[in-house]
Amino acid sequence: MSGEVKATEAPANGNTEAEKDVQNLLSELKGEGEKPEKESKPEAADDEEARIIAAASKLGQESAAKESKESKPVAKDRQQQGGRRTRNYRDNIKSDLTSQETTDDPKEIRKQVEFYFSDSNLPMDNYLLKLVGGSANEPVELAVLHTFKRMRRFQPFSAIVEALKSSETLELLENDTKIRRKVPLPESVNDFLDPDVVKVFENEAMGRSIYAKGFGEETSSTQLEIEKFFAQFGPTNAIRLRRAYDKTFKGSVFVEFDTEETQKKFLELDPKPKWNGQDLLIKSKKDYCDEKVRDIQAGKIKPGRGRGRGRGGRGGRGGRHGEDKRDWRDRRDEDQRKGFRDNRGGRGGRGRDPSPPRNTVEKDSRGVPVIKSSADDKPSSGQKRGRDEEDANGSQPSKKVDAKGE
Repeated sequence: MSGEVKATEAPANGNTEAEKDVQNLLSELKGEGEKPEKESKPEAADDEEARIIAAASKLGQESAAKESKESKPVAKDRQQQGGRRTRNYRDNIKSDLTSQETTDDPKEIRKQVEFYFSDSNLPMDNYLLKLVGGSANEPVELAVLHTFKRMRRFQPFSAIVEALKSSETLELLENDTKIRRKVPLPESVNDFLDPDVVKVFENEAMGRSIYAKGFGEETSSTQLEIEKFFAQFGPTNAIRLRRAYDKTFKGSVFVEFDTEETQKKFLELDPKPKWNGQDLLIKSKKDYCDEKVRDIQAGKIKPGRGRGRGRGGRGGRGGRHGEDKRDWRDRRDEDQRKGFRDNRGGRGGRGRDPSPPRNTVEKDSRGVPVIKSSADDKPSSGQKRGRDEEDANGSQPSKKVDAKGE
């Protein structure tokens, strides 16, 4: 105890024994004198005070825990972000990507990891894109990949290492602890999600992609069941469940097959495939996008503003403006000749086209016309997605809808 402790004088007629007790207590507090052999009354009082303090502390902890528990539902439903309260819709994603059985199948392992680094996923996967540094092609820790939802079923860890040693598109580095692409992404691909770059890869995949609708409401097995359904019609590069702004499943998907020939054979099937005995609306992705453009131009649906594209924000990463009326194959061929470059200015936005007129049809990074829901006037396409939420290549996820097939 800091400072000197002073005793109040005992009255002249006070009890002598009580006065001695007080003096003994003062001596103990100062570190003076010897400890009494028997517990004195002041020490008993100290014990009582300690018990009171302990009880008060316990009560305070219980109160704090109760207050924290009561506040959790609010924190779950809403998050404080940039001074605004934003709703968390992740609970609307029903598909469970961790329900598959544990396996050490090398073919399944290679298929999953190769998908993560493929052109069908990596340019759209913001998390992985940062890890590889875009075209820098930095190696990624295998231990990090093993934390992804779709990777946890592959056991033991050594089976992953062995399976990837024979990959045709990936290579192991640093004592087999890291992995990267054998062929890096084009130099124009940065370490951030660029809508223009995504559009280039999506245009390249347009000719082998289809749109299908009629899959009903989402359950915990919907993602995996849809993947199994399309696997019977040929190899796929990605299967993406389409979601509204609030993450609810729209009942439709985009499927990217491995080749244009496989896509054509699927579209020519007669009779058309059914989902649980129900008819599906099936068309090419290009036809779907063209129909949306016509509906927007006819005023049947509202065009969206593309989630900030072309506004000069975030370092001027907005996309090219205006509708490109060329055939998608011509755009793809020109992009490939340019090495995925365009004639825009730097990242700051200099040298870019002016903002488009309001009646221009905006398209998202996938080339899909951006529309607004008639119910809530919210964008219903072009949303960011998690790696393991919705997309897959047979059994693989994709960042764009989902994916993080995590």
